[in-house]
Amino acid sequence: MKLPQILKTPHAWSDYTKADLNTALKAAAKLVRSMQTLSERHEQVVQSIIGGDVFVEWDHYPENDVRDDKTAYQYFYHAHPGLQRPFIEHGHFHLFVHAEKMGMRRPNPRYALCPAHLITISMDAQGIPNGFFVVNRWVTKGPWLTKEQCALGLKHFNIQARKGTKEINQFLQALIQLYQPTIFKLLEQRDLIMQKLSEHRDRRSVFADPMIEVVCYVPIQLMDDIASLESAVQDINK
Repeated sequence: MKLPQILKTPHAWSDYTKADLNTALKAAAKLVRSMQTLSERHEQVVQSIIGGDVFVEWDHYPENDVRDDKTAYQYFYHAHPGLQRPFIEHGHFHLFVHAEKMGMRRPNPRYALCPAHLITISMDAQGIPNGFFVVNRWVTKGPWLTKEQCALGLKHFNIQARKGTKEINQFLQALIQLYQPTIFKLLEQRDLIMQKLSEHRDRRSVFADPMIEVVCYVPIQLMDDIASLESAVQDINK
């Protein structure tokens, strides 16, 4: 099986109910506002998260991550060497939840310091998100969540920590809200792939296999998707 699998199913607003479309439109407006606010300061998302630091591959931005102890969420931005990705990106956000604190898992000393990975957001150099992908467990070393647990964690994703800028926190939250169905399909595909890979070998060895890193990826076209969303909302509200 060739990995990562690239999901080519286009984002379809026709799958949304009227209520879901209006919710998505609110998320899109919040997303655009956060990006506009940064632009007014002559910044964009990637530039803002890196700040005045020299950008170094593998380093976390900000250092020691953005963490919100109250909501149990965490994220950071970083990049890998370009040849390690079959898709083009500047870098990516890793989003996490401390699942035990959220009551999503029983406490386990093995994962006491390791949050559970939710999703990765691929970014271009202009600060525009261009896709989502999911990784194998060894990559982030935390507990493995089911697609339902990931979807629940993403639904409530919220960061109020002072370390992260308000605009980037809002940008991440709104982006997830906007693309919830797309992300859930990606998580479903992740589980199908991992199940297939575990049919003829021990599941634990699959989770620990360094040859299995990015499991699957779905590209997005943010501005095109927002434009088609606005058209879909206009059509359904006629």
